[in-house]
Amino acid sequence: MTKLEKIESKDYIVSEWSGGKTTQIIIDPPGALYANRDFHFRLSSATVELEESEFTSLPDYERIIAPVEGELKLYYNESKKPVVLHALECDAFDGAWYTRSQGKVVDYNLMTRKGVCRGNSYALIVGAGQSAELFCESMGKRSVLLCWCVQGSADLTTGEQSVSLASYDAARVEIAGDNAALRVKILGTGNTSVRIMVAQVSFGS
Repeated sequence: MTKLEKIESKDYIVSEWSGGKTTQIIIDPPGALYANRDFHFRLSSATVELEESEFTSLPDYERIIAPVEGELKLYYNESKKPVVLHALECDAFDGAWYTRSQGKVVDYNLMTRKGVCRGNSYALIVGAGQSAELFCESMGKRSVLLCWCVQGSADLTTGEQSVSLASYDAARVEIAGDNAALRVKILGTGNTSVRIMVAQVSFGS
């Protein structure tokens, strides 16, 4: 069974932190609270207004981060040499690592709970009037495809289901069942290229 759901930016949960604001886009299971640290996965975006900041320790989670605006430098476990990320470049790291960052950015964050699910993320850029196709396969009990429209607008279609995304809207595609698979077509509908952060979260078999 496949379910396509649109999440509009007006429905996101925004909270303040010492260095800016965090916008929760999607959390699983729905209704879970980030503060309880018992969620399966969470997709969010933070506005970092401090030049330097330290990340919250999340030892039960794997993390993927990407700046969607600006350049981000990450220092893991007291390393002197940073990982430098430019806009839309992703890096994966253990939430248990001591991590600090440099750079005022707007970022993208995916957290997945260890032993429950795993995730991967990448940026997709589709030209105006152009299309791209995503292939998503469920190798275990369940798989979730997450698309967050960072810039521009697009139509997402899978089978007979379709949604239209404006900037900052998101879409969630649920795939249930062993070895289930689907294709998602993305059509750029605006006058400029659309930039989408794509993630697939797979649950264990």
